[in-house]
Amino acid sequence: MKNVFAIILAAVLYAGCSPADDRQEGTLADGEIRGVWITNVDSDVLFSKQAIAEAMDYLAARGFNMVFPVVWNKGLTLYPSEVMASYFGEEFRIDTVFTNGRDPLQELIVEARRVGMEVMPWFEFGFSSSYQDSGGYILQRYPHWAARDVNGDLLAKNGFEWMNAIHPEVQDFMLALIREVITNYDIDGIQGDDRLPAMPAEGGYSEYTRSLYERETGRPVPDDPREPQFLQWKADKLTSFGGRLYTMVKNQDPELMVSLSPSIYPWSLQEYLQNWPAWIRRGQVDLLHPQNYRYDIDRYISTADTMGWYAGIVPDEHGNRYIPEHDVVIAPGILIKAGQTYNGPGYVLKAVEHNRNLGLNGEVYFFFEGLGASNEYLADTLYKYVYSEPVGQPHRRGSTRVSPALISTATAEQLEPAGRWAETRDNGAYGGNYYTGQADSVQASFHLTVEQVGRYDLYVHYPFGSGIESIPEIRVKRTSGVLSFRPDFEYEQTGGWIPVTNLVITEPGEVTITLSGNKNLIADAVMLLQNHKAIK
Repeated sequence: MKNVFAIILAAVLYAGCSPADDRQEGTLADGEIRGVWITNVDSDVLFSKQAIAEAMDYLAARGFNMVFPVVWNKGLTLYPSEVMASYFGEEFRIDTVFTNGRDPLQELIVEARRVGMEVMPWFEFGFSSSYQDSGGYILQRYPHWAARDVNGDLLAKNGFEWMNAIHPEVQDFMLALIREVITNYDIDGIQGDDRLPAMPAEGGYSEYTRSLYERETGRPVPDDPREPQFLQWKADKLTSFGGRLYTMVKNQDPELMVSLSPSIYPWSLQEYLQNWPAWIRRGQVDLLHPQNYRYDIDRYISTADTMGWYAGIVPDEHGNRYIPEHDVVIAPGILIKAGQTYNGPGYVLKAVEHNRNLGLNGEVYFFFEGLGASNEYLADTLYKYVYSEPVGQPHRRGSTRVSPALISTATAEQLEPAGRWAETRDNGAYGGNYYTGQADSVQASFHLTVEQVGRYDLYVHYPFGSGIESIPEIRVKRTSGVLSFRPDFEYEQTGGWIPVTNLVITEPGEVTITLSGNKNLIADAVMLLQNHKAIK
């Protein structure tokens, strides 16, 4: 493996890492995470349905198999949240950017599932309440949720103000947000990061926390926030919260993964109370992505070695391990873009090489916008040299949970009456073109072959940006019978995949989906998307 990487790295550096049309066979892995974070800052991906679809196509075509879309940032959700509305009022149901009726999380799930990628919603803001906003609306509404430093001031670090992560009401609020997502969406897990579970070590001086510490330990609260016993006590409280989180997720569905992306240990413990070796020991994390964010590749390598030791992956010279062997998947975070600073293909290939030499299970990149033209087409380079072979997921024992959707696009042969449809070339259509009925009575038939029985969601595609002028009657013919209905579409829908209904397919075979309607009926594409959400 090491020699192979050395050869391809030299080739990349010599070639200048330009995008290539030819594809070489990549390094085969038994199973690895090839993930990327999707942000709502310095990125346009989440701000339109078409941008989401194009981003998922881009990633899948380059060998990626997992996405981490942000769903909690700046104290706001990027999905319609009943929890937020109940705690803070209707105006906080969703980030105001998306009050146009959109649900970016659901849109991304559909597009990622379509191309066979797993989705791990990312609660980026964690226990932060605001950024340079004196605690923001959260602490205005619930001032007793505030974390306090030794002076009694609102706990702030690097511009972020914090809730008290030890307070039970704060913990219950965060669990409620996560429970809402795992209950309402067909996802593959959830993710916390360097702010979940976390709190700056300088905290612990709120009235509630002081009283709790003194009651549990019989000791006065020290003035030094990093006094060893006090620091450990605070970290243990967050570790216990992580255990509650893990149990809640697994009770909803054992197949859901708990993914955590803390800072590098032991800095993570000393600065943010993140004792992630303890999380591994306690079995309360499935996927761990320590943020090995370095600009110098030698520092990346040395930090990865240290991380491997604390993660129990790398033994010392005597064969001893820091923690016992375990089955937690370790796939570190790699920084590829921060502002206008990039880590390019040469750096990243060396980092991936070192990850594999350590026996790590892949990597996750921060963040999507560092994969394209602005960073020497990094994703193309990764695909050419290391990601071209499809792989399973290490946390699925080398298999895959998500398969690409079944899709049928409209062709002239599927349309009746023949010759009474107008074809339009449009990049917003699923196949690059769509048809519009020109007669008073028209129909379009789509044929799909289902090999795996189970629950499916039926979607109809309309060109992006288009409205729906003619709502179709839809007939679904399966081996077990025929289902007919007229969906409750909204005329103001702006294209993309529109949900129709849920189906239970009990026998393999052909499924025929027929759209019938009058003039202006659009025939673009239909999709059957397997639904993995646990039924409670």
